[in-house]
Amino acid sequence: MKWIHSFFPTRSLFVKMLIYFLVVIILLSSYNLWSMTFYSRNVNNEIVKYNLTLIRNTVDNFEKQYSTWKSLLLNLQHNEFVGNISRQADAGGKRGIDYLQVDMVMDQIRTLVTQPYYHLNNVMIYYPKHAFLLERDGIVNDDRMFKHYYISDSYPYEFWKQGDHASRGFLQMLPSSLFSIGTEKNEMQLLPLITNVQGSSYNIIAFVNMKSWYESYKGMAGSRFLLQDQDGKVLFQSSPDPKSELLPEWDGKSEWIKQKGSYYFFEKGARSGLTYVSIIPHKELNQSISRMNWFAVLLFAATLLIGTVASWVFSRNINQPLKRMIRGLGQSEMEQYQGSIAEFSAISNHLSGLQHERKTIKEWMDHTKPLLTSYHYLAQFKNIAIDTSASKELWVGEGTFVVIIYQLRYRHITTHQLDALMTRATGKIKDIITMQIQEEFPLSHTLQMEGKQILSIVYTQDRSDLQQSLQQLKRIFDHDQSTYLVNIAVSSVFQQTSEFDQAYAEAASLLLQAMPLEETQIIWEKKQSEDITGFTAEQEHEFYVNLQAGNESSCQTLIERALERLQRQGVTAEQLSHFAKSVSVRMRRTMELLKINTEVFSDNDEKFAYSVTSEQYRDILLDELAHAAQAIRLKREEHYDIIQYVIHYLESHYAEEISLEQLASKLNMSPTYLSGYIKEKTGSNFSDQLNAIRIMKAKELLETTNTPIQEVGNRIGYRNVTSFIRMFKKITGQTPGDYRKTHSFRS
Repeated sequence: MKWIHSFFPTRSLFVKMLIYFLVVIILLSSYNLWSMTFYSRNVNNEIVKYNLTLIRNTVDNFEKQYSTWKSLLLNLQHNEFVGNISRQADAGGKRGIDYLQVDMVMDQIRTLVTQPYYHLNNVMIYYPKHAFLLERDGIVNDDRMFKHYYISDSYPYEFWKQGDHASRGFLQMLPSSLFSIGTEKNEMQLLPLITNVQGSSYNIIAFVNMKSWYESYKGMAGSRFLLQDQDGKVLFQSSPDPKSELLPEWDGKSEWIKQKGSYYFFEKGARSGLTYVSIIPHKELNQSISRMNWFAVLLFAATLLIGTVASWVFSRNINQPLKRMIRGLGQSEMEQYQGSIAEFSAISNHLSGLQHERKTIKEWMDHTKPLLTSYHYLAQFKNIAIDTSASKELWVGEGTFVVIIYQLRYRHITTHQLDALMTRATGKIKDIITMQIQEEFPLSHTLQMEGKQILSIVYTQDRSDLQQSLQQLKRIFDHDQSTYLVNIAVSSVFQQTSEFDQAYAEAASLLLQAMPLEETQIIWEKKQSEDITGFTAEQEHEFYVNLQAGNESSCQTLIERALERLQRQGVTAEQLSHFAKSVSVRMRRTMELLKINTEVFSDNDEKFAYSVTSEQYRDILLDELAHAAQAIRLKREEHYDIIQYVIHYLESHYAEEISLEQLASKLNMSPTYLSGYIKEKTGSNFSDQLNAIRIMKAKELLETTNTPIQEVGNRIGYRNVTSFIRMFKKITGQTPGDYRKTHSFRS
């Protein structure tokens, strides 16, 4: 007992939670067991009731159907046209029949046959004296009908010819049989209905499609359905029983009988006198019950197992972390938690201590150096060398402050070898800034943020105090402007140290306002900025077209105008650099498109790194333009005449699908440039040239051959004859047909 108590302490959170879970599982399991037992006892009776309802519905539907058939056939039996046809045949044979009346009767038969509710395959009016039948398709001889169109082993031609069908009433229902119907010999289960009227020279035969009827009213899956007449003869069965077992005797009152492992449901029709039998094997009736019972048992077992395991795991997962927290909290004195769970009591014992520690940590964090910690992490991530001894003196002050960002730009190409050197140089510049700022503002910190960025935090209430110090830094930096340039951005005054990120973002946005000047710039206020672009879309297209043509003077004019406009608009250094580099990239890509070597411009990268002013960028771009235009002109001169090639290509391939893009690709040109070049040299565009050649070839074919107009258009490349005729008339003033006539007349 002590061992159990030590392993499962009664006051443990784990034990209590596990017990609660198990109680819930047991209650739910008890309910499931009771439900399953109750269901098993009552579901058999419910299924029997369900099948009784099904057979009663079937009986009701068939009885209504029987009455409908009887009424329809009775009306047809006494139809005056049906009797007239009989009398006309008696008087003059088949030739004496009025076929207008035949058509009227056929219309009535078709109406009955085409109505899906009646389930009638065909209705025939049989005149045995004259050996013919009237059915939905017309008049057919009886031997042809029952020997060729409606063939059945059970009902041969002789059966219908004898006509001896004893019946208790007007309508006789014969056992269904398999009929081979029509010339295609389609097999179908049909139940014949025959009218018997004393003294009538004709009778009516209706064939019921029992498969169609049974599919409309069939009962439970796996059951068999039988239909018997008053003498016990089987008229129809849904699925023939190979064993041919006899039905149990029915007393006419019992609703169902169980015999030899099967359930027999009986019902007698009040109107027809037919007996309806539904047979369901016991295994079919209980199959769904057994399946559901097994499923319920498996589901219950799985639920019980999963619930127990989940309860154990869930309780353990809650208990284990609490135990680890208890071990980590240690021992202390405080008012204990008064409750039944020992773990919560232990946590309560340490709450006061944790609260005291939290206050102590907060006070320490308010007076410690989080900025220094962040700076150390930043330096390690960015591989920045810092003075450890000096950084230990850093601390975060309280009060108003200003953030100053110094953005450096080294005037040479950045390479892997120079990165470390620039980082060290930035560190030296940072030392200069620290000395100058701390001389005036002892309560300040200067940090190297990146290889080319330095940041100062100055605790002051007025930015005007900074002007003298920053001007002194400007004089120092301007001495080295040939090596590097410095842009200084000063944020506004902020009140709380929690706003440091906002101050930094403001200062960083001011750096974007630096102008293209070769001196140190100090930016104090944010100016209204406008979107400035170098080339408009039209000018960029014009520059591209002239560049591909090697037109240096036009491209030079466009560049100079763009730079002058940028200067008037007050372009910033960043915007000017972006424009110049984009123009240079455009020139180099054009040369690469024309397969011209661009290595000669590799030195321009260093020139761009050194450039600052608009004039410096202008000189570089015009120098690069001159070399590019010269190289493009030489490339053009090396190739044979473009127009000659274009005309020759069109004359050789006019019958194909030709596009400007396809031809430009062959000439290593852009489609825009090639289109403009063709227009400039010939006075007409690419499509006009192609259409002129095609129409010229069409005229030759029209003059020398008798080829059809559509074929002529197809041979010269027009897949649509309408397009060919329209283009031919546009160029010649005549349609192709008129042109051929005119030529033939002249010859």
